[in-house]
This record gives sequence, structure tokens and C-alpha cells, in this order.
Amino acid sequence: NVFVSGLSLITLKESDMQHQISGSNILITTTPEPIPECLEYNRTCLGGGTLHISFDGGNTYVSDPGDYHYGSRNRVVAHNTYAACSRRWHDYDITPKQNKFRNLGLRRVTVQEKKPLELQLEKNKTMIDPEECMVWIDDRKNRNDLFRQKGLWSSLYIETHSVSFHIEYRQSNPDVPIEKQCNFQSLDAWMTTVSENLDKQSWQGILGETKERIYNKQGQQILSDRHLLLLGKEDINYEVDGPFGLHFDASKKNSIMPSIWK
Repeated sequence: NVFVSGLSLITLKESDMQHQISGSNILITTTPEPIPECLEYNRTCLGGGTLHISFDGGNTYVSDPGDYHYGSRNRVVAHNTYAACSRRWHDYDITPKQNKFRNLGLRRVTVQEKKPLELQLEKNKTMIDPEECMVWIDDRKNRNDLFRQKGLWSSLYIETHSVSFHIEYRQSNPDVPIEKQCNFQSLDAWMTTVSENLDKQSWQGILGETKERIYNKQGQQILSDRHLLLLGKEDINYEVDGPFGLHFDASKKNSIMPSIWK
């Protein structure tokens, strides 16, 4: 099997009458072993010290759980999670075109921001075990210790002005005997919300090619077989020249595309 061990997101620079939205390059990466700083007894790190976030394109990294704000209106909430709370993929929602606070010139974080545990509760039917997870969440509420939870699995929520992502990080248990181990580190990412304005734009890449349902001649929706769903017949057709590359062979256009594909 092939696992994703790194993700990048480019937030393009935009502006409106009330805000100047700066561009930001965020990079999420993993290391095979915990970094030395995370081996200290009282230190809590994401993924036990193997998951790291950069807000400046890879120049510096943080490994601590927390509620981070970067750029002008972007946010990352990252914490270790209980296995029962880990998520399965779910489809995204379209957000309203505007909210009533935008014209007031107020930062979104002061009026609209959800608390980290509220983000954890969203789409709870996609949890591995919602009932067991709720017990864990209640404990976190009562003890106010979400960001102090140690663990090998992590959840991340990325919010920008146009799109939000949910990311689940899973890895094998190093305490399992070697003969029974299946070593892996895997990042799963999917969109949870998309602005109405962005939804109306033309998307490129695999996300763009699968945005609309595709049917065969019999009127049945095609759910598998990449040769019928995608323009690129091989993975290499979607490869870019680096974590923040913009162009790939399967692209229909050579212009810069929306910041929703990795």
C-alpha cells in the first residue's frame, strides 16, 4: 500500500474592501521517529513527536498541539485524538456567500470561530465509534486538557477564507511486537466546507475532475475505475515539481488554479 506522509496548502493572496488577506504556504509533514525535543517526559507533541506543521513554507516547524492563527484569517487546530474519535471521509458543505460580520470589518476569529471541541463534534456520525468518543470528549471538557493529550493519532482542522480541511493522522503502534507490526504513517485529508464563490469556480486536478458526478451510457454513476473518471491515466500525470508546485501534466490549463488541490 502507498500512504501519504506529507501535505501542503497554498492560500492565495486576495483582498476585499474590509480585509487584506495575505498568502500563506502551510506544510504538514511526518518523520519516521519522534524528534528529540518531543522525547522529554512532560512534553506533549502531535503524533508522539512525528507530526509537524510549518506556517512559512517549510522554514520552521511546530510539533505542539494548539489553536494556531496564521496569515490574516486562517486557522489550524491540531491535537492528538482518541482512536474512537478518528474520522472516516465525508463530503463537504457549501458555506453562505457572506456572513453578516464581514461588512463590519471584524476579524472572523472574534465572532464566528468555533471552539476546538466543537470542531471535534462536527459530523460525529463519521467517527469510528461516536458513543465511545463522546465519553472521551466529555472528559476533555471537564478537565480542559484537549491540547495536553498524548497519543500517536492526531486530528487537524484547517480553516481559510475560502475552504476548510479536516486531516486525520494515523500510524502503527510501535509497542506491537516486530513480527506483528505493519509499520505505516498516513495522512488523510478532505474538504469540509467550501465557500459559495469558490464552488462556482473551475477546479483542476483530481478534485476538479471528480467534483461533478459522472455517469456511464446506462445512466449509472461511475464510482471506480480511474480510466473512466480521470483525465490522467497514471499517478505521474498529477505530480507537481515540489510541495508548492502549481502545474501538472493532466491540467487542462496552464494558468494558476484555485488553492484547493494539493
